[in-house]
Amino acid sequence: MLRTLFIILCWINIHTLFAQKPIDSLGIKKDFKIFENILKNGHPSLYEYINQDSLDYLFKTKKESLSNVSTDIDLYKKMLDITDKVKDGHLLLFAPNTIKSEQYYFPLILKIIDTELYTDTDDFDIPIGSKINSINKKKTSKIIESLKKYAATDGYNLTRKYRDIELKFGLFYAYEYGIAKRFSIQYTEPDGTEKSIDLDAESFVKVKLRNVKRNSYFASYHNQTNRFDFFDKHINTKDPFVYYKEELSTAILVVNTFGIDVRVFKSNLVKIFKELKAKKIKHLIVDIRNNDGGFRPNAVHLFSFVTKRPFKQMVSEYVISLSVQEKEYATRTFLNEKDFLTDRFKNHPVYDGWKLTFDDLESIMVPDHYNRFKGKVYVLTSGTTFSAASTFALNAKNDNDITLIGEETGGGYHLLNGQFPVYYEFPNSKIIMVMSMVKVQNYVKDKTVPIGSGVPPDKYIDLSVQQLIDGKDPLLDYIFRLIKG
Repeated sequence: MLRTLFIILCWINIHTLFAQKPIDSLGIKKDFKIFENILKNGHPSLYEYINQDSLDYLFKTKKESLSNVSTDIDLYKKMLDITDKVKDGHLLLFAPNTIKSEQYYFPLILKIIDTELYTDTDDFDIPIGSKINSINKKKTSKIIESLKKYAATDGYNLTRKYRDIELKFGLFYAYEYGIAKRFSIQYTEPDGTEKSIDLDAESFVKVKLRNVKRNSYFASYHNQTNRFDFFDKHINTKDPFVYYKEELSTAILVVNTFGIDVRVFKSNLVKIFKELKAKKIKHLIVDIRNNDGGFRPNAVHLFSFVTKRPFKQMVSEYVISLSVQEKEYATRTFLNEKDFLTDRFKNHPVYDGWKLTFDDLESIMVPDHYNRFKGKVYVLTSGTTFSAASTFALNAKNDNDITLIGEETGGGYHLLNGQFPVYYEFPNSKIIMVMSMVKVQNYVKDKTVPIGSGVPPDKYIDLSVQQLIDGKDPLLDYIFRLIKG
């Protein structure tokens, strides 16, 4: 869901790469003050990963440096320096809509493997799996480090940052280094041959069209030659769908989002699980690798179809404010403030806010015994797995009968912010910010997992460079071998 929001805003903004809008010093200071007030008076976990003194000092130094800021993009980057330290994947900043019709976008489609950049397509006669060493004389290790602040994630997790950077590399690169019409690229081919190439920048539309050809989408693994068709039906579709490995009595249920109508989603699930029952499927693989969240009830419904026992999701919800801060700059809330914020929390004060604590009976969820799948269940995750999808992964992690396979999720293991998102637009810069006002403390069984982690899989499996070149899906390969014995 967050990925969709980001892409929509990028498509609106991408036409302005990069005519920065000048802003006078008073406008810059006003926007930054509004930004500070919203965070300090409304963010529910502001000091979770940075103590108050350190954050106050960071705000102070950034305010002192505002005299050097003259454009909206400069201010955007100052704000990002703050939000990156807060480490909340639901705290999002979007650059203002100041971009012109000329488009200069980095042309290569990239994949991050073991903190290095590799080509994910064979465009420009550069072989898939070629390692990018430098761009315009900047080492790629330095570039990746500089782009991390643009990718929001929960806690200290890096998998979500890497998945975001590889998908939006051209946009983040332009924000950080400014517009470039031509790129000088040093790279090493898979056979070790070192080469260089100069490439012209391309329009975002051209790069977006070539993105569907990523080898890491595994079209060839599924024997699909039309990669556009495969992308639309397998990667970009919002409705859950299932396909089969009949010889292994195995179904693969792909759920790319929980962000669709709750009634429609549950209706689709009922049809799918009736079909699984009719086919007498013994093994179910739930693939949420491309799922960055949506509506929590959809995640609950799906998990109730695959678990054997009642399950618990959260232990508490917490807010530091009963009302939306800086309301005149809030452009949208999805929920009614009185019902879902003020009235919900006002009778549950604690010393520094308001907190709802749930006992086992209040927060317990029960399986759907009629439609429930009764075979072996596996869940596939990645760094893209976030928000409600990460909550689903955590439920699977807590269930000893389900095996979680893949990457650490981008959503937090111990806690996350969500439930009540507020959209803001700062009046002078037109920077957009999204902030969620409720901190959710998750129910976890393994308390040894470090604070700030995503949900760790039971079996870690990463994509290797050779698997990228071959177009092999290592997670599905592993499970199929496991089932075969």
